[in-house]
Amino acid sequence: MPSTALRPRRSLVALVVIAAATIAARLPFLLRADRFFDADEAVEGLMARHVLQGEHPLFLWGQRYKGVPEVYLSAAVFRAVSPSVVALKAVTLACFVVFVCLNFRLLERVCSRGVAWIATALLIAGPPSLVLWSMSGSAEIVMTFIAGTVLLLAIEAALKGSPYSIYIAAAAFGFGLWIQQFILYYVVSIAVTAKIVTPGLRATLRQRVRARVPAWIRPILLALAVVAAVYLLLGLIAFFGAGIQTHVAGVNVTATHPQKMWWLAGVFLATAAAIVAGCVFRARLLGPSLAFLAGYAPALIGRFGNHGMGAPISRLDATTLRAALPDITHVMLPILFGWRDPLARPTVYPALAIVIVVIVAVSCWLVWRRTVTPFFLVFPLVAAAMFFVSGSYIDAQSYRYLMPIYATLPVVYAIGVVGLWRANRIAGAAMFTAAVLIFVAQQVSWYKQLGPDLESQRVLACLDANATHAARAGYWQSYKLTFLAGERIIISPIDGLNRYPAYDVITSGSRTVDQIDCR
Repeated sequence: MPSTALRPRRSLVALVVIAAATIAARLPFLLRADRFFDADEAVEGLMARHVLQGEHPLFLWGQRYKGVPEVYLSAAVFRAVSPSVVALKAVTLACFVVFVCLNFRLLERVCSRGVAWIATALLIAGPPSLVLWSMSGSAEIVMTFIAGTVLLLAIEAALKGSPYSIYIAAAAFGFGLWIQQFILYYVVSIAVTAKIVTPGLRATLRQRVRARVPAWIRPILLALAVVAAVYLLLGLIAFFGAGIQTHVAGVNVTATHPQKMWWLAGVFLATAAAIVAGCVFRARLLGPSLAFLAGYAPALIGRFGNHGMGAPISRLDATTLRAALPDITHVMLPILFGWRDPLARPTVYPALAIVIVVIVAVSCWLVWRRTVTPFFLVFPLVAAAMFFVSGSYIDAQSYRYLMPIYATLPVVYAIGVVGLWRANRIAGAAMFTAAVLIFVAQQVSWYKQLGPDLESQRVLACLDANATHAARAGYWQSYKLTFLAGERIIISPIDGLNRYPAYDVITSGSRTVDQIDCR
């Protein structure tokens, strides 16, 4: 049989093995799903229940910026089996399996089969934070992984001459932007990588602008660039100082929020880029634009007629960042990389991080020598920069906004391992084995600390004993208890964000959970 005929069969076998290994590695955690289940996940579970009752949400309850395609997948599963924490998390796990398989195909194409296998092994054996988010009922991380990987696969195919891949790429971008703004990590990283690997890119772009942008539009572009530069400067002043507060012609002018200033700068730059793209590509831009709108359509439909066009803009300045550095370096980053579990409890010996540092150093050296594409190393750096510039840091749990780096971080590790293997097979094998054992040890450490949720069981038993069908509690308890009770008991929040006001009608005048006699 010709070898070309064997390739599809081998690829299918590889994907089946990868899917089975991913499920097997996560199965022990899935069986303890209720032990790492929170109110945000419960909200999505409740939304899935309500889809079966005829509701059709496009954003997370109480928001206009986080898309929820996973809710419809969960609703389909809930129709087949009883709604439960295990069923909810199993949906995200299934989506994660899809991502791991897609990612394997991507790495085969742009790197090598060896890098693909090693990166997949490290992705499966990833730290507790990745395990948690690969099974979280709030599936925006995994859904972003899928959208981003489809985007990269489509761009790779387009570069090889596929005529329709650009439409898939545009639709994936729009779909990802509906889910969460994390997809911008991919877009910016692609742009930075293109600048690095394409000699003379700036000169080529300048030549096309001069040739295709009408003369009367150029002053408009210049004005947009100047305004963007002014807002960028105002953002820097607000970040490092107190900002600007003054009166001009009787009008109060305030520039004290650095992230808002930078957001406005980005809007003006994006407008200028859209004008340039329209002039340069003209009719060829129509198809991809329509594909983007098709992917982004749920967000447009969801926001039509509603106030609030996107995520709230957080604020972070230099003073706040300096004060937060101990928390970032000693809690947030260790959670992200696995030296602490998602509840900030220590896992295995942080001194073993030297293994990861060596692997990353080799990977950086290979990228510097241009032997591999820099995209996978650029991505974590871009994500970290955008994380801080956007003001996304709030507390140690803000690590979740950096979880998208695991789309490429295992690839960085894999490139380093392959580089070591080529230099010395014993060193390469030792480093790969050590990295896998570190991640597995982190998982085991977290798994051992996953205690049962006795408090939720106690409260629900108390409410049942008191024949209570409506009550109130704190945010992190209310929706969780409501989902676990299958909505036979409705508990609305007394603090935090009120995500579903309809519950307030049911619980109006009800006692709080703490006021109910559970003796």
